[in-house]
Amino acid sequence: MEKKLVDVGAVIDSAKFFWVPAGIALMMIIIMLTDGYDLFLMGHVGNHLVNDWGVSRANLGPINTAGLLGMAVGSVGLGWLGDIIGRKRSYFTCLVLLFVGSVLCYYAARQGTPENAAATLNQMTMWRFVTGLGMGGVTPLATTLISEWTSIKVRSVVVALVISAVPVGGSLAGWTIQHVEWEQMFLIGGLVPLVLFVAFGFLMPESPKFMAQHPAQHARLARALNRLVGEKRFDGTEEFRVVEQGKRSSHWLATIWNSHYAKATLFIWLAFSFNSFVLYLYTNYLKVLLTTDGISEGIAGSALSLFSIGAFFGSIGGAFFIRWFGSRWVGTLLAFLGVAATFLIGAVTAATTNPTDDTILVLAFTVGMSINGMQAFMYAVSAHSYPTEIRGSAVGMAQTVSRIGAVMSPMVASYYFGLQPTPTVNLFFWFVAGCAFITTLSFFLIPSHIPHHKKV
Repeated sequence: MEKKLVDVGAVIDSAKFFWVPAGIALMMIIIMLTDGYDLFLMGHVGNHLVNDWGVSRANLGPINTAGLLGMAVGSVGLGWLGDIIGRKRSYFTCLVLLFVGSVLCYYAARQGTPENAAATLNQMTMWRFVTGLGMGGVTPLATTLISEWTSIKVRSVVVALVISAVPVGGSLAGWTIQHVEWEQMFLIGGLVPLVLFVAFGFLMPESPKFMAQHPAQHARLARALNRLVGEKRFDGTEEFRVVEQGKRSSHWLATIWNSHYAKATLFIWLAFSFNSFVLYLYTNYLKVLLTTDGISEGIAGSALSLFSIGAFFGSIGGAFFIRWFGSRWVGTLLAFLGVAATFLIGAVTAATTNPTDDTILVLAFTVGMSINGMQAFMYAVSAHSYPTEIRGSAVGMAQTVSRIGAVMSPMVASYYFGLQPTPTVNLFFWFVAGCAFITTLSFFLIPSHIPHHKKV
């Protein structure tokens, strides 16, 4: 008897968002808040570390670089692992790494004094690398899992919502440091992932598209799809398929560079890299740069928090517009907004009179909308651009390449602070605006943008 053919993608696209996809999205958002907390943590504790241990701001560079290098390795390594053993198992490996790295950073920080600062910084650099491994895998795997559980009608909005939780988690870090000792920030960043590992271990389902490609999991897939559609429609005897366009090559790395995907890969990598460069400069150094220019510690901290909060509005607002206009024009305009706002920050810091606090805060919020929003767009467009069997690896590789820009950010900042005399801050912001413009142009040139799904 011939088996009934089932297009898993068509089933997912026909299902309602509530309740299964919504529950998955909620769990993802909570995990991404934790990831964002750990990601922005160094930006909030950096000045405290400098003041307590008597080291220079340039000494923060190796710790920030180690975290970003860990993210680079974790992105492609855990993304590839997700294509092999499943999105869920790889995802929870990330939580274990976040727990181990952050808790060990805490113990190293508690031992730090001005006398042993060099040795302690080396320990924190090592453990920040471990934390980075976990942070690197969380986002591409979350993007992949959400993309493979959610209808195409709301996919870009849900991906953006989940990714926007990262900078919101960063703002939580800004709130937390006002209530605890700075060393305890690392302890919180480690224990929360452990709690989530236990709480969500049995609740989080595997990707249906991943299970469709493994016949041994078809009975499990049938049960998952029945929950998704709210009725017993499948029994596991069906032939489940994932129907997708595009030319395949011998392995995933060859596929993303074959004639069908090469142009998309090139411009995704470029846009991702330059946006990450700008993002991590702001994340780790906005507070330091503003205080260097004479702005108060409180206003600089508020600017960093507003930069994080702006992500929600840029990501979610932009994702809704994608439904009507597609991702090319919406993302390009959002990216250019960041160019303009960064240029204006340089202009107001160049003024002979001190800029008003409100001006700085509004511009920081605007840049956060753009740069953080574009990060969500990059994940959504990347996941849209590649087929299921290589999606985890391809998105992970895109994020890994983006870490070239991310890793360059502390190097460039350390070089800038090490110059004698140090150039004025406005020149640095104008340089960053030029990098943001490259993001804008590269994003526009990506050929595989998300199309609109609703007429204006």
